[in-house]
Amino acid sequence: MNSKSVLLIILKNLSVLILFNYPVANAQMSKFPNKDTGSPDSVLIDVNRFKLPISNIGGLADRRILGQPIEGGGGLYDGNIVLFSGGFYLSGLSNGFLWANASFGSTYIFDYVPGRVGTIPQDPKNILYVIRASDPPFGQSWQNWKDAVSQGASFYDGDKDGIYNPVDLNGNGKWDPNEDRPDFLGDITAWCVFNDGVPAAQRVYSDVNPQGIDIQQTVFAQKDSVDLNNVVFVRYRIINRGTVADVMDSVYFGSVYDVDIGDDGMLDLDGCDTLLNSVYTYHDKNNISQKWGANPPAEFATLLQGPISYIPGITFTDINGNGVYDPGVDTPLDTAFSFNGPLLGKSIYSGAKNLNMSSANQYFKSIEPTNRFQAWDALTGRDNIGKYIDPCNWWQGQILGGINCANVNPLFLYSGDPLTQTGWININPRDQRSLLSSGPFKLEKNKLVDIIIAEMVGRGSDALNSITVAKSYASNIIKYYNSNFPNSIL
Repeated sequence: MNSKSVLLIILKNLSVLILFNYPVANAQMSKFPNKDTGSPDSVLIDVNRFKLPISNIGGLADRRILGQPIEGGGGLYDGNIVLFSGGFYLSGLSNGFLWANASFGSTYIFDYVPGRVGTIPQDPKNILYVIRASDPPFGQSWQNWKDAVSQGASFYDGDKDGIYNPVDLNGNGKWDPNEDRPDFLGDITAWCVFNDGVPAAQRVYSDVNPQGIDIQQTVFAQKDSVDLNNVVFVRYRIINRGTVADVMDSVYFGSVYDVDIGDDGMLDLDGCDTLLNSVYTYHDKNNISQKWGANPPAEFATLLQGPISYIPGITFTDINGNGVYDPGVDTPLDTAFSFNGPLLGKSIYSGAKNLNMSSANQYFKSIEPTNRFQAWDALTGRDNIGKYIDPCNWWQGQILGGINCANVNPLFLYSGDPLTQTGWININPRDQRSLLSSGPFKLEKNKLVDIIIAEMVGRGSDALNSITVAKSYASNIIKYYNSNFPNSIL
């Protein structure tokens, strides 16, 4: 990103502070760049090779934490910026009204404020709660988790009394399975909750009112293997509080990234892998990177756990014809899962399935979504005028290897293989944003929808070999997830 872009983000974040009249000394949404890791609104996930700053309103990477390069904020890999900004888009229907909101610094959209729906953003509890594996059992971070639990955070109820009370019952100075502990899944875990409480008049999409959506975000990372040493996990727990609609229909969630591998992002190319449920960005092999030299990395975002959806005729046989899965009446045809780690276990949903990536899209700075309709289009795999991109006539990509362009799915941009130069390939390197979407699903009042994304970086012997390395990490991380994060009890 250039200095002008950084300045715009600074001004945007400052404007949010002013609009909510936050006292600067205790601001829950600090201006960019951030000053240090001690601020309650941001933390650096720093335990492995991929170091990622996060905020308590859903932002990833676009803030500078103490010790990062002076050039600006971002996710670091081997000491260089690899991810300038990350976040999410969310869109759906409430009582027939199409709404959209986002938290994404690169597009200057900040529709979320700290805390749960109906609370005051300035409440001192609305911070990031951080647990490290190196923290002493039952120490201060474990005690602080009580405030997180009061806002909805999970915990392991060792004594089975339904109350989080981290006490060393056995008096042995270590945690035992009959004792309570926070829900942490790695060498570092950071939890917060935020809601879409920014008033319509103060939004980019100024015709969208708050929809009463809470998002509990858990970010965690480990360092104990080759694969895990290169990944940061993000779990989004989305909750419709029912202040606008009891059921939100046709909802899409999109994880969005402004990756800057090529210098200032201008030498970046995008791709997607439908088998791995991934979007990725890599460096143009025909240009030597000033930052990385001969072997620039590739950055992957992989959908590990998609939203749960009940679909008549697909995930269950609708015996009574009411369009709703009724256990004991309807016949399940599929099963969905929600993985929470070895201690909290997994939840099983008969008659449903976890949705895969529904589209892989991208847009440029000049054609970013400027209204709720364009945000919906982007999330559903369309361009900014509401049309699907034609693989046969798309100036940013080309169909290679003798494949019939009419047979290429337009929902998944650049689904070809850059290594073999077959399929749909991004051919014009430039600064671009990639969007991994999943939907449609429903947000029913007070029912949790968990989505888990793995952000990872691979670096091989050259630009294309880095894709191979990152794909190997993604494959192994998918297996790790499907085993319910087996190494996460620390």
